[in-house]
Amino acid sequence: MTSRSLAAVRVPVGIRWGGADTVNPYEADTRPYVEHIPTASGRCAGAHVRHDDFFAPEPADPGVRHRVGGEAAVFFARHLR
Repeated sequence: MTSRSLAAVRVPVGIRWGGADTVNPYEADTRPYVEHIPTASGRCAGAHVRHDDFFAPEPADPGVRHRVGGEAAVFFARHLR
């Protein structure tokens, strides 16, 4: 992955990240995608959202799965007509 290869992406990309993710922290693992993919849109799923909140039995933000799932459904409906 390089900024040049990411700049070549031409399909819509929706990106969400957890503000408390220590497995794939935003600065190191997500920011390059957000900044270098010209078709990318993204935002933080929540300041207290951890990496495992999408599968952990007790997520830090109990509503995150529903919220991000809804955002994904809207994204796919818009782009996969």
